[in-house]
Amino acid sequence: VTGFAHPDKIRLNCTPRAGDVLILTKALGTGIISTANKADMVSEETYAKAVAQMAELNRAGSEIAGKYDVHSITDVTGFGLMGHMSEMANGGNVTAVIESANVPLLPEVLSLAEIGILPEGMYRNRNFAEPFSESAPNVTRAMMDVLFDPQTSGGLLVALPMEDAGALLAALRERDPDSAIIGAVVAQTEHTLEIV
Repeated sequence: VTGFAHPDKIRLNCTPRAGDVLILTKALGTGIISTANKADMVSEETYAKAVAQMAELNRAGSEIAGKYDVHSITDVTGFGLMGHMSEMANGGNVTAVIESANVPLLPEVLSLAEIGILPEGMYRNRNFAEPFSESAPNVTRAMMDVLFDPQTSGGLLVALPMEDAGALLAALRERDPDSAIIGAVVAQTEHTLEIV
């Protein structure tokens, strides 16, 4: 990719700060739904929703986020939420705490993960990020599988100060209604990623 960018407007994917809030702009599960569709194990409505989400560009979300004091931003694609979040946290020498109950999911995704309908890329993502992750006992294996699910045209993952998070979330939800605050950045602990 080539292009031009103003040097003062570049946002990096590796510069979150302790105290930041984490926002995700699209629901997870496109990899699982695509895998289930190949075996005719997902409803037409859910598959259509996943396809519509994958076709939605992140341009508007990026432009909206650019109006705020964003410390770090990346898109969530083939490495899954956990892979991209680990890159962000490692770069900032911080720990990301993910509140699993707040992570937006496409319909049927959790039930599909519970019966083992998972793409091969999920296992590679797990092998990469799991060694520096810790999950609370209440977080199910299926939920963890969804967090590792490789995404096609996934949403934006944004780290920004708490005082701006509410306003950015409201602005994002006008365009991407699945946008949600999914966690926070804290000072570095023993693990790069903590899932609660």
